[in-house]
Amino acid sequence: MLIELEKARTRNNLVRIFREDLEGPDSWSDGFVVAANEEMVVIQLLDESIRLNGYQILFLEDISDFVHPAPFNDFQKRVLELRGEEVDVPKFELGDLGQLLIDISEEYGLVTLHREESESDSCEIGRVLKSDEVTYELEEIGSDARWFDDTYEYDLYDITRIEFGGAYEEALLLVNDDLGDDAFELSDEYEDDDFEEVEMR
Repeated sequence: MLIELEKARTRNNLVRIFREDLEGPDSWSDGFVVAANEEMVVIQLLDESIRLNGYQILFLEDISDFVHPAPFNDFQKRVLELRGEEVDVPKFELGDLGQLLIDISEEYGLVTLHREESESDSCEIGRVLKSDEVTYELEEIGSDARWFDDTYEYDLYDITRIEFGGAYEEALLLVNDDLGDDAFELSDEYEDDDFEEVEMR
């Protein structure tokens, strides 16, 4: 598989990747291979509007099948060319998973982490602050673009998919930056002196 992925990278062709055990037979990822090793592949994603939209890291052991070149490869590459969009290789090295997450967080501001075997319908978005051999500490950001007050620790090898540099992550960062002093979540706890008790009549 690695040889074929490298072939797609050197030819700058689209690939379609399936992970049937995790996503079912009707879901896939389309994109350009920008890096790969014996464990992981990084693709720059192509969305349904035929625009480059961030990156995805998948684990080779989870890949059930892939198509090279992907359907409509020539047409979609031509669209990108006419739009002036070019494949861009991220500036980090594939290697230790924990360090990789830290590098992505520092370079792109946010990383989206999926743990599909334990949490199939949700993901965490934030920045990885530190990692050891088995866990990582994540400062999470909510869908309201505010940072959570606390950080959370997760098992490193529960991760099944990594995404970063896409339009949604960019949107969260834009709004978070605009929030200024309100960039962290609003507390649900109040001191007794902060409000007066109102008698219901």
